[in-house]
Amino acid sequence: MTLFDTLVKLLTDSLLNCTNATEVPHASEYLSNLPTSFVVALSLASVICMATASLGVLHILYISVYITQSDRRLFIVYLASTAPFVSMLSLVAMFMPRVWFLSHLISFQYFSVALWVIICLLMQIFEGHHSLVSKMSEHLQHIEVATPPFCCVFPCLPKIQLESRKVRICELMVLQAPCVRLFATLASLVIYFEYQDKGLIPLKVLDFITLPSLLAGIYATHILVTTVSRLDELISYRYIVVFRILDLFFMFFGLQQPVFDFLARYGVFGCGTVLPAIETSFFWKNFFTVIESFLVTLISTILLQPSKSSFFDKHPSCRSMTSSRNSHHTNETPT
Repeated sequence: MTLFDTLVKLLTDSLLNCTNATEVPHASEYLSNLPTSFVVALSLASVICMATASLGVLHILYISVYITQSDRRLFIVYLASTAPFVSMLSLVAMFMPRVWFLSHLISFQYFSVALWVIICLLMQIFEGHHSLVSKMSEHLQHIEVATPPFCCVFPCLPKIQLESRKVRICELMVLQAPCVRLFATLASLVIYFEYQDKGLIPLKVLDFITLPSLLAGIYATHILVTTVSRLDELISYRYIVVFRILDLFFMFFGLQQPVFDFLARYGVFGCGTVLPAIETSFFWKNFFTVIESFLVTLISTILLQPSKSSFFDKHPSCRSMTSSRNSHHTNETPT
């Protein structure tokens, strides 16, 4: 078998030769025949998920109490709920292996919408598109396009002249990503429930077709955030920290699925015991996702404390900083 034939077989089938391949069992049958490693993983994942959810509830309480503007509060609640939401879906998929595909699709859709929400939050900070462009025009001359994911392939991309129309195009590029992803999610569900395992190739083709849309949305998000990161107004909000946490979390989540799928088809997980090889790999993928979600929530708790971010405008430390800045500005004003 040539290298090309091997790659095609890995993408469309498997290198395994499992004569007695097991079907994906119902949750009750699956949970009654768990090996020790699965029991330990499920126990750890449950505890970690509860910790993530508890921190998530704490975050939402702080957001509700210390953020004044309702639209800003809504955007930040959505972003703060990302890790707990993804963690709970992953845990459900660990307990109910037949819903792993649905869990993955919903999580991916949530991340896609989060790209748009992070840009909406940026617009809210600057009170709209026109105000943002005006502020950018005062301090910046170019739009930074040498950003991930394309800067690795095209490192010498030129800077583009800053214009309102070009900023709007970037916004629309971000917006189309969750819209296209929603269509892909619905189509994937139809294919999966109608054809089950026989729908593997159509699902991969659909993912390949919609990949440019996702990459364009991620790229446009990076362009906008990288460009505005040079504005001093964003420093006190720690907006870039929020974006980087979301960006890295999305990257790890998106890469895990094809990596574990490849490992399963290559034979790393064997033919499976209580679950088939593919579902076994996704069990461990979901386990790592639960751990990553907790780490993301913990890092957010440390780096985005109300005392460190101007998002929490009702927090005493934020009010004192604002008063200090206003007092300093008054002292500098000539009489």
